[in-house]
Formats: sequence, structure tokens, C-alpha cells
Amino acid sequence: MEKLSVKIYGQEYTITGDRSQAYMGRVAAYVDEKMKQLSGVLPNGSVSELASLAAVNIADEFFANENSVTEIKNRNEQLENDTHHYISLWEEAKKSFLQYKEEAQSLREEKHELQGRFETLRAESERLSNLARTLEERVNILESEKDGLLSGMRARESERESLAEQFRELEGKSREIESGFFELQMENIQLKGELERYKRMVE
Repeated sequence: MEKLSVKIYGQEYTITGDRSQAYMGRVAAYVDEKMKQLSGVLPNGSVSELASLAAVNIADEFFANENSVTEIKNRNEQLENDTHHYISLWEEAKKSFLQYKEEAQSLREEKHELQGRFETLRAESERLSNLARTLEERVNILESEKDGLLSGMRARESERESLAEQFRELEGKSREIESGFFELQMENIQLKGELERYKRMVE
């Protein structure tokens, strides 16, 4: 226990308490100051009256401060709740951001893969286009060759028809020659028969 002699409004007092002497000195000086302030308002007030009024004012300040402390505590609790809420929001935001980063990384990898596939498909498309042009050129060449062959076939067909016509004419002439030859043979036979008769007649 601490013990301290103090002077309040001109009178000596000895106070004891668990607080330090400095703290008890500050309390006594505060009460002395309040009583001196009140004596300026009530110059004829007795010491007990001034002490009572000082106690009322100090009690009023205490309750006002207590209300302020309560408000501050409530405000502090609200701030703590808000802080926890914002921390929770921050954690969720961090999780969302990390998830977004992972998704963005996944999308970048997918984009890179799609670009690779696109380049492969583009190269394949160019190869097929070149092949198509080559085939088209080949088709044009074949078409030209086909047209040449058709022209040759038509020419040979015309020649064949001409040869067939000549062959038919030759067959006709051959038949005419065969018929003439047959007539000549018949005539020769007749001449031989007449020649034989003449020979017999001459003999």
C-alpha cells in the first residue's frame, strides 16, 4: 500500500492506495483544481459544499468518460468485426486472384497449344493447297492429252472409215474381177471346145 500526504483546497490529507504516489498526487491535484474552479463560481460556498459539487462534477465526467469508453469499445468491436470481415474478403479476393492466375496460366497454355495446332494445320493447309495446285496442273495436262487423244482417235476413225470405204470399193472391184475371170474361164472353156472340134474336123 502506498501512503501520500496531499493538500486539497488548503487542507492536509493523508491518502493510501494500491496506486503509485504519482498517480494519487495527480488525483488529489485534480480534486483541488475542481474545488478551486467551483469556489470561483460559489465564493461563499463551504468546503463541504465545494467538495460535494466537485464530487458531482467528477462523477459526471466519470460517467461521461465511461459512456465514451463504452462507445469507443463498441466502435472498436465494430472496427474489429469490420476488420475481420475485410480480412475475410481479402482472403477470398486472394483465393479468387490465385484461381484467376491459375486459370489465366491454363488459358495461356491452352492458347499456346492452340497456336501450335493452328501452325500445324496452316502448314498442312499450305501443303494441301500446293498439292491441289499440282493436281490441278496435272489434270489440265491430262485434259490436254485427252483432247489430243480424242482428236487422234477421231482422225483415226475418219481414216478407218475411209479405209473401210476403200476396202468396200476393192471388194466390189474384186467381185467384178472374179466375175470377169469366171466369164473368161467359161469363154476359154468354150474356145477350147471349139478348138477341139476344129481339130477333129481338120483331121
